[in-house]
This record gives sequence, C-alpha cells and structure tokens, in this order.
Amino acid sequence: MNWYMVFKFLHIVAVIALVGGLFARQLVRRYAKKADDIKEFATLNHVAGRIERILVIPGSTATLVFGVILSLIGGLPIFGFLQGASQNWLLVSNILLVVSLLLMPMFVFFPRGKRFEPILQSALAKGEITSELRAAMDDNVVRLAHLIEEVSVIAITALMVFKPF
Repeated sequence: MNWYMVFKFLHIVAVIALVGGLFARQLVRRYAKKADDIKEFATLNHVAGRIERILVIPGSTATLVFGVILSLIGGLPIFGFLQGASQNWLLVSNILLVVSLLLMPMFVFFPRGKRFEPILQSALAKGEITSELRAAMDDNVVRLAHLIEEVSVIAITALMVFKPF
C-alpha cells in the first residue's frame, strides 16, 4: 500500500462524512420547520446542530486537508491553468469548496446563527413558536446558502468523478 492510496481512502471517508452530514442536517431541519411544538422544534434544531458539529464541519475540514495532500502526492494541478496545467477541474472544485464550505459559514451561517439563537430562546421562554422564530426559519439568505452548499457538493463530486476539463 502506498501513501497516495491511504490519503485517497481518508479523503473519501471525509467526503462521506461531509455529504452524509449535509443531507442529514437538511432533512432534520426540514422536519424541524414543520414542527408545531416549540420543544419538538428546539430538539430537532439541536440535532441539526449536532450533525453540523460532528459530521459537516470535521468532514469539510478533513475533505479539504486530505484533498490537498492527495493532490500534492499525486502531482495533480490544484490551481489548474494558474500553474500552467491543462486540467482545471480541480481548480473549479477548489473554488466551489472554498465558496460553499468556508465562505458561506463565515458570512452567512455563523452570523445568522448568532441572531437565531436568542430568537429561539425567547420562543422557548414563551412556550410557543413565535412569528419571529417562523420568520427566522424562513430566512431566504440561509435557504439560498444551503442550496448553494448542496449544489456545490454535487458539482464537486461530478468534477471529481468525470474530470471533464
């Protein structure tokens, strides 16, 4: 066994954690959004957060780290045409990864999550799903960011498999 195969395996395991976590989190969030009981909503919201912390964040970090190591060991052109290579699928994959898994959390998920938590706590104190909580759950910016995240992961997977350019 060589190091390339070891890191390829680790990269694939990390991707499985990331993708599984993304789609599991979104499924739990979908159920939470349909909840009429504040305690049920809070529990499902907590579960979605745990999935994020246990699978998505470590999975995205490990995917990036193992992917870079794998690219370096395999001599793959991480920066595509910027480094004079004719293949650019890895460059496009890296751009999508940075946008969806690094920039989205920093500029959308973390700031909006900080605003969401007090709204949730207020609704829990009132014992009901408030209009403010419903509005926060229907945040179009967060919805769009999650959609971009999901589409990016699917596109990156297609780029990795097909290496079209």
